[in-house]
Amino acid sequence: MPTLRQRVVSSVVRRYPFYSGCGAVANHPWVRAIAGASDETVWARVAGGQVLTPLDDLVGRAAFYAGELDRKITWICRKLIRRGDTVLDIGANIGMVTVHMASLVGRSGVVHAFEPNPTLVGFLRRTLDRNCLPQVKLHEFALGPAESSLELRVPRSNAGEGSLVRNIDAKDCLSVQVRVQTLDDVGKQQDIKRVSLLKIDVEGFEASVFRGALSFLERVRPEAILFEVNERISGRVSDAPVFRILLDFGYTFRSIPRSMVAMRLPPFDPVRQPLPAVGHDFLAIAPRV
Repeated sequence: MPTLRQRVVSSVVRRYPFYSGCGAVANHPWVRAIAGASDETVWARVAGGQVLTPLDDLVGRAAFYAGELDRKITWICRKLIRRGDTVLDIGANIGMVTVHMASLVGRSGVVHAFEPNPTLVGFLRRTLDRNCLPQVKLHEFALGPAESSLELRVPRSNAGEGSLVRNIDAKDCLSVQVRVQTLDDVGKQQDIKRVSLLKIDVEGFEASVFRGALSFLERVRPEAILFEVNERISGRVSDAPVFRILLDFGYTFRSIPRSMVAMRLPPFDPVRQPLPAVGHDFLAIAPRV
């Protein structure tokens, strides 16, 4: 159970009024100093329900102290998801986005949540039970270009940075072998015919996921794809693998810049415009049929 001091700090931090920065505020050294360090696992109230939250993890602290990691993502989900929709959360972590998606699609919709980290899967299972969310189908494996087994390297202080391609030389990482499937196969097995929003956050493995989803992208054509670019790109942005794949399927793009009191999604042309910033979010929009 969180201490009184932790609960008071959470009530204050949750009053943070801006779209950008709530995760950073929740993890600020001052907040951690005032609230006190803790390795406890607690329940945190987030958009759509509650999630089981480790307080020694960056994402977990954001969930408990702020109720959000990024309010821009929550806003986009509310704008694009309707009851009865099918949505995908690829890289579900502790389930903040999953729970919110589930509340938006309702019992008549479906959320496919993908998370290969067995520790996070344990949290997710308890979260789904706590919130009674039968509309969430939890897939305990990673998505990639082919069926295989790969090493997932996870920093101890931030499970959200767990990656199949990064952290090779990083110290203080946990390593675990995880199963990998393709979205093409999952889409056929689950008979997915329409997707209103696909959110993907897999720490540099996005292009590999899409290489295993070419038939899915052609057949299903998700109406919107929410993804992050957090590496520097030399040359044209359109030459980056994720953009090149989605451009081939006719997607256009919106940038998701830092926002304070009002959200804005300006058009982004990867052929002509430079990448705005490292760690930038984008929304890909499918062509109208």
